[in-house]
Amino acid sequence: MSDIAFEESSEYYENFDYFTDQKHVKVLVENKKDVRLWSDAFPEQDNLVFDFATAIDMSDELRILPAEGCKQLEKIGHYNLGKYLVVCKDSDYDYIVFLMNKAINPDHGEYKKSDYIFETLVHSVESIEYHKEFVQNFFAKKLCIHKSVISNKAPWLDRFYAEFSKILYKPLLQAIFHDFILKDKNRDAKYSLISLYSILQDINKIKPNNISFFEENFFSCNEWLSLVQKLHSFENNILQHFTRFNAIKDFNKVIDYMCVQNINESNCYMFFRGHNLENLIKDLLAKYFSKLYDNYINTECDKLLDQQKIDKRKELFKNKGTFDIKNEQRNIELVDHFNETVKSISIMYAQ
Repeated sequence: MSDIAFEESSEYYENFDYFTDQKHVKVLVENKKDVRLWSDAFPEQDNLVFDFATAIDMSDELRILPAEGCKQLEKIGHYNLGKYLVVCKDSDYDYIVFLMNKAINPDHGEYKKSDYIFETLVHSVESIEYHKEFVQNFFAKKLCIHKSVISNKAPWLDRFYAEFSKILYKPLLQAIFHDFILKDKNRDAKYSLISLYSILQDINKIKPNNISFFEENFFSCNEWLSLVQKLHSFENNILQHFTRFNAIKDFNKVIDYMCVQNINESNCYMFFRGHNLENLIKDLLAKYFSKLYDNYINTECDKLLDQQKIDKRKELFKNKGTFDIKNEQRNIELVDHFNETVKSISIMYAQ
């Protein structure tokens, strides 16, 4: 690394328009994959160029070791962030922990760390990518139907998100409260987020072998019922733990405040660690898509005869592809909480 210091600043990029007809905005993200989502949050304007980069790309200018991740972005606090040099990052559990502290102590202060640091507010980019609406959009496009009828054509998908988020709600809030709010000396590893994730991994024991199993038997199979029971036990045991350390009153305040802040049984999965969420539900969603698409192929081909039928089957099978929502275009204003970040970005770069 050169010893010549380059003071990276918002003003440096603002002055780009002295040489071009456009202003350049340098957008620093945790890793290249995050650009897929964050790029959708920034407006398209003729006079603005949004240039995404990571700490690896900018290591010389930022004078830090070349590496990806949130910790690297935190090392550039001494640089002059501004309208033309901004940071986009995952909130991880920071935002929901802030809300918990706010529930217990209304004078806890404000969350926003900087006007030029934009956060997901929900856990992470991966959490947003697996938002129910975006998964439904993927299914609808692949099945050549309008999004408005996806709940009828793929009913398990809608119910799965509802049921999964519902059984996750209380245990997730409890585990976050345990790991971040409860005093260190009062914590027990069996009530941690890691322990909760271990329980949730039982969902991968469910092995649907056809579309009928998804639609008719999934939520009554032994593996699902066992998972629900384990989560109930987790919930009851951790409540006793909170009572033992006089934390139940504070936790009840948290529950009430979460409702006020629009964190509820239908969207709490967005506040679960994104990589873990993906590990839990990706294979199930992929298998459901595969079975549903195979049914779609059969339905379409049954309308045809002879060579037409053979050719159509080959065409549809070729178009099937794999379950991959990473590169989907998204209306990210649909995502609760993250839409507040999108609104802030829109206001900052309004013409």
